[in-house]
Amino acid sequence: MKSILLTLALSLLTTAAVRAELFYYEGFNYVNGSIIYTGTNVDGTTNWFRHSGTANPSDSVVANNKLQVSASSPGALPRTDDVNRPFTSVTSTNTTQVVFASFTVNCTNLPPAVGTYFAHFFISTTTFHGRVFAQAGTLPGTWRLGISGAAGTVNKVYPADLSTNVDYQVTVQWDPVTTFAATLWVNPIASTDPSVTSADAVTAPPTVKGYGIRQGGSFGSFFCTLSNLAAATTFEEASTNVWSTNAVSPIIVRSSAAGTNFAGDAVNLIALAAGQGQGSLIYQWQKDGVDVSNPNGNSNVFNIASAAISDTGNYQMITTTPFGLSVTSTPAFRWVTNAPVPPTISPQTPSSTTAYFHQTATLHVVASGPPTLSYAWYYTNAPVSHANVSGDGTDTLTITDVTATNDTAGAYYVVVSNPYGSKTSTVATVTALAPPAVSVAYLRTLVDPVNYNATNSSLPFQVTGTVTTLTNLTTGNTSSYFLQDSTAGINIFATFGSAFRPALGDVVAFIGVLSSFNSTLELAADTVNNLATSYTVLSNDLASLPAPKVIPFNITNSLAYVENSIEGSVVMLTNVFFGTNAGNLISTNANTVATVTNGAGETFNVFFSFQDQDTANQTLPAFAWSVLGVLNQNLGNAATPRNAGYQLVVTRFSDIVTDAPPAVTSSLSGSSSKVLSWTAVPYNYSYSVLTATNVDGPYVPESRFQATMLGVGEVPATVSTATGFGTVALSPDQSTITMNMSFSGLTSPATAAHIHGPGAVGVNAGVLFPLSGVPA
Repeated sequence: MKSILLTLALSLLTTAAVRAELFYYEGFNYVNGSIIYTGTNVDGTTNWFRHSGTANPSDSVVANNKLQVSASSPGALPRTDDVNRPFTSVTSTNTTQVVFASFTVNCTNLPPAVGTYFAHFFISTTTFHGRVFAQAGTLPGTWRLGISGAAGTVNKVYPADLSTNVDYQVTVQWDPVTTFAATLWVNPIASTDPSVTSADAVTAPPTVKGYGIRQGGSFGSFFCTLSNLAAATTFEEASTNVWSTNAVSPIIVRSSAAGTNFAGDAVNLIALAAGQGQGSLIYQWQKDGVDVSNPNGNSNVFNIASAAISDTGNYQMITTTPFGLSVTSTPAFRWVTNAPVPPTISPQTPSSTTAYFHQTATLHVVASGPPTLSYAWYYTNAPVSHANVSGDGTDTLTITDVTATNDTAGAYYVVVSNPYGSKTSTVATVTALAPPAVSVAYLRTLVDPVNYNATNSSLPFQVTGTVTTLTNLTTGNTSSYFLQDSTAGINIFATFGSAFRPALGDVVAFIGVLSSFNSTLELAADTVNNLATSYTVLSNDLASLPAPKVIPFNITNSLAYVENSIEGSVVMLTNVFFGTNAGNLISTNANTVATVTNGAGETFNVFFSFQDQDTANQTLPAFAWSVLGVLNQNLGNAATPRNAGYQLVVTRFSDIVTDAPPAVTSSLSGSSSKVLSWTAVPYNYSYSVLTATNVDGPYVPESRFQATMLGVGEVPATVSTATGFGTVALSPDQSTITMNMSFSGLTSPATAAHIHGPGAVGVNAGVLFPLSGVPA
């Protein structure tokens, strides 16, 4: 027979069920009482048998055609009888095959949090498979069903919260043939509905003998009833013999609760529905009758992470079955309002800050609370009123042109208020600092070790040095000169600096931020947009011009040395041939770059700015004993190779010296080893030494090489403060190497000296020439 469920009914299956064998349909149509005594057929046989328990008179009670499952009976007598109804078919009891069971369960009292099983397939008095568990749900006042293959603890839980006092159909499959696993459905329409399958290990399970119901002391206060039990060989036979097959609408078993929430609260609206295809139900939430998206997705829980006033309204849930039949929950009104509490201020806000002279400082407070928030800022315990301060009445205060003397530096705090009170912040101090006065050599350490570009372009620095170029080297409302102190040189660039035209030899205090333009390091000032920057001419003294550093034409082979010590400084080339440039006029409307050579054929670029009236329209000579200017670089900041683009910037035509220096008077001394000596006139020139194997010649220059030794030139670079310089001369017949070197700054005695090679830039090379003995 088939029972008819009053509250829910399953839909008609879309395909005809394939009938195999219905072992039995159990309607529990017995006299109220213990099932092992009342479960008697007309012929006097009993359907249900105890396989464990103490046989209390009220164990395994049938009442109103439903079997009760509980831990105790009325009167507090424990219920311990576990009973089963055997499969009576010869096939079912002698064949290992896939079997199904289906029943209706209604939970009145919730189970404990830890699941306990109450139904199972019966193998023997000690072996139970496909155990069905009941445990607490994830939502308050709900419960869930679970399954295991044979374990006494739940293995998989069906992902749907169930309501109390509602009939649910449970269908269970046990496969002792292939998977050795149990599968559980809730309110299924077909076997393709969502289900869970056990994964605990079961080995070689024997044939199922029947279906059992368990009582137990571990149930706590759990109470449920079972009815409409069917056992069969197919899903359809077991399921459709329990519930009717007419499609019906789902029901709402719990509507959302109305309530009040404060703004910022996390709000969860919960409703429960039961219906056909429990695991496939579709949930659509509405606010004031309009569909709204649920951050929880397809869920019977509607989530609002942080409620706002605008979230106030009537909420309801529409539940739809796979057949398109739906039900709508009762509207629940949620009112979102503000909590009547004063504001709160996040710790450490506003925080103290520093600003260099004439920069802008900003103070920001982070406050929260019911609206409307208002802000009142105070400076040294009085409302802010200074013209340099703006933003009072907001959460951010801006202080411009900060100095130590104009009432901008000092102590600030803010009072945040709303209709329910106020909160005073901690005191934040604004400190005015003078930009640090540093050497140019220090600025040249603030570069990356590969491209030698500026790495700090925000902090202002002050350097004081002598202007070494005669004229401005840029166009428009800007200014570009080179400045050198006792340590190194650098370009100084002033945006909106058309009025800044220092003279050669002027001593200038310049405050700016570091930048790199065409690979030349510069200190840049913008007195319009960055009040922390400035430039001041302190004095003029041409005698203070730094002496030039004589450099070889191949000096750019030592990139680290050039970038750290030479770029931006006044340098000198000697014995300079202008070649095809001889006789050319320096342009008056375009920059001129002349490539010059030395006696060895090495090349170097000499630059003339068309803005320089001292060099414009001058005629280039064929030869100069020396050319003096500032060394800069004209190369993209990321272009390679990095030792390209260097040039000598000449701003005084008189720095191209064509008059021969005084004659050199030399003398030889020594017997077996001769030493050539002469007085250097002027002191800072370099000289070429010609040698020959025969006194009558021919005389040719020795091949001479220079090496600068710095920690930054090591691979990898080191922070050593030691320095060294050496020359290596190769005799014309290439038979002799003569080396002269000096070094200083080592923190312990030197232990070895040698020449490495050959090796590319940035690559360590082996020792090529070891030198015996190391000087002190």
